[in-house]
Amino acid sequence: MHTLDVQTSWLDSPATRNGNYDVIGRLTVTPQGGGSSSSRAALPGEFKMATNLYFGQDSGDIPTYSLAAPAGILPGGVTSLGPVSSISSWDINQNVAYRYENPYGDFTQGLGQQLTAFDKAADGTETQLFSYDLTRASTNSITSLASGNSLRATLTYDIGDSYVSMGEWSWHVVDLDGKTVPGTESGQLLFASGERTPTSGIPVSGTATYDARSLLLRSSSGALGIPFTLTADFGVRTIAAQIDQDFKSFGDDDPIQGIHVSGSAPFSNDGSFDIALAGTVNYSYQNQATPPPSQAATGEMNGAFFGPHAEQVGGSFFVQRSGDQQPLLQDTFVGQQRGP
Repeated sequence: MHTLDVQTSWLDSPATRNGNYDVIGRLTVTPQGGGSSSSRAALPGEFKMATNLYFGQDSGDIPTYSLAAPAGILPGGVTSLGPVSSISSWDINQNVAYRYENPYGDFTQGLGQQLTAFDKAADGTETQLFSYDLTRASTNSITSLASGNSLRATLTYDIGDSYVSMGEWSWHVVDLDGKTVPGTESGQLLFASGERTPTSGIPVSGTATYDARSLLLRSSSGALGIPFTLTADFGVRTIAAQIDQDFKSFGDDDPIQGIHVSGSAPFSNDGSFDIALAGTVNYSYQNQATPPPSQAATGEMNGAFFGPHAEQVGGSFFVQRSGDQQPLLQDTFVGQQRGP
């Protein structure tokens, strides 16, 4: 006789630990009346991303996430989004496993959990059937407004690395039928948050290369998240970034945009940095057989070191055509220091 043994464990991330972290990110707001959107870097301490495990992560309880914002940013006088949680589920037997985007299957899995299924024989020996890490998910929340409408918020969250996570909060006003109310304010916050490196933990000599990835922009393979590198020189207290990706048409989805930008800048005593980016973009709203012409581009990358000794980085960036007032592309990122 064979039975099924399903086990879950928590992955190591700020998304799976109690914490209340300052956010590094980019805020985009479309004002009431539908005017031009504005985009800027989030101010230090302006937003806080919180993870709550009510009974500790060994109890099986699913983390909840919330965002605290200053007055005047969110519509209707709202100053927080969430709390929300993200739960999927599985139906599993010895021959097949199917994951659902809801908690109603036989075996639940929360964001930040590893789920592993074993075939258990009568003599107690186990054979692993499969293992799945839930590292990225999206979930929604609804907040009632005094106007009779509601604020719908969506959190797309990637657990990132062991000291820094990344995500996107977006929001808009909806009516009783769940439809967006025309002319109302909406917004987006791309963010990275986690355990910042203390000043005393930042190395004073040597160099380090970080392998980073973004959250939303598509890579040349079509997967979400552009890979790129950052290089820190701790002796001279500088950090450099380089993003190189060619334009590519991609099936029925939006094209993969060409981005070739780089820059370097000093980092501050607390490990934060603001890198001016310059280079070119090949941008098109639609797929095309020939890449669009290269156009001069500028931008900025805002970030910081995370972990006890600057093991990781996180932040956000934007790229725009030279002379434009609005970002053409923007995203958030996390990165891990490359080993020797």
